[in-house]
Amino acid sequence: MPSEQAEFVVIGGGLAGTAAALTLRRHAPEGRVVLIEAGRHDRVKPGEVLPAVAQGLLRQLGAWEPFLAASFVDNRAVVSAWADDALSERPSIFSAQGSGWQLDRARFDQLLVEAAATTGVEVRLGCAVRSAVRDGQGWRLELADAEIVADAVIWAAGRSWRLARCLGAALKVHAHLAAYTRFFDSAPGDCRMVIEARPEGWWYSADLPGGSRVVACLTDPDLGSALRDPKSWYRALAATRFIAPLLPRGARETSVAVKSAGTATVDPAAGERWVAAGDCLFAADPLSSRGIVHALRSGILAAYAASDMIDGRSELARRRYAMIAAQGFADYVPALAAHYAAAARWDTPFWQRRRSHVDDAAAVQGQAMGISSREKQSNETRYPGL
Repeated sequence: MPSEQAEFVVIGGGLAGTAAALTLRRHAPEGRVVLIEAGRHDRVKPGEVLPAVAQGLLRQLGAWEPFLAASFVDNRAVVSAWADDALSERPSIFSAQGSGWQLDRARFDQLLVEAAATTGVEVRLGCAVRSAVRDGQGWRLELADAEIVADAVIWAAGRSWRLARCLGAALKVHAHLAAYTRFFDSAPGDCRMVIEARPEGWWYSADLPGGSRVVACLTDPDLGSALRDPKSWYRALAATRFIAPLLPRGARETSVAVKSAGTATVDPAAGERWVAAGDCLFAADPLSSRGIVHALRSGILAAYAASDMIDGRSELARRRYAMIAAQGFADYVPALAAHYAAAARWDTPFWQRRRSHVDDAAAVQGQAMGISSREKQSNETRYPGL
């Protein structure tokens, strides 16, 4: 089997992986960077709002101009019926950063992959990493028809933790959640994301480019298994007050997806010449609205850490990266628990479980997961702009 050499291999061509690859080309331009993605970004993905704060990250990655050229739809507002049955609207015009954008996620992912390729990143789509084993100080990665020996690996394969055991990492699932999603065309909207809490969980809908729309119900997998059946899904949709009216009579279903959406982390966050990023590192509940920004930021941080590792600062890089990851999770848990607590007005299994998360959040805050101000300042100095 042919064998290749590379300074850096990024496993995963999503947002975290492409952010890492773009950062490596800027931060360590002399190194060969190979990005390996099992898919081809040709499947529809749930629509998401990209917050305006991401503009700085896209500029840092050199992807701001291609993003503007893609002409994604501005997000006017996030509208929710959460704590009670009344609609609450948060217009983007009042945001300090301005409005965000409603994305076609597959197109956005493709855009970043293309941006990486133009900087010299070697992109391989439709190519999965089958296994990873230590090879000297680096890693030998087995592909379908070749091997690559990498000095350092950035593991950014999304919610796929198949390589965890190879790398010496362990997955911890903190909360289960599943998204039962359907996509429609001929369903234009007014550039708002709508969220509605319901006894069975919560729903959201967002515009997609071209007059398309995504509608999803999020609940626990054991509670929502019936939602795989179209009749059950549409019956639950019909019971919503604000989501169902977003689908006009002529809307046509185009595809269906059922995806895990719960909270999970890996431990450790980084090991011997490898670093986890994006959902591989910390998969967040979509309600937290952290997904895209977290993926971009963690990809950038992972690139700095991987570069430090091959420059002889491996232990320091692992320690700093782990502290940043732990602090991010410690901030996330109580914020998410407070979000859910505000809507826990139903005595149903889904919301009963969310009330218990408040106690879990207090436990996390009580643990010694934070980093001291001196350590935090040191991390920000080494990994600037984040």
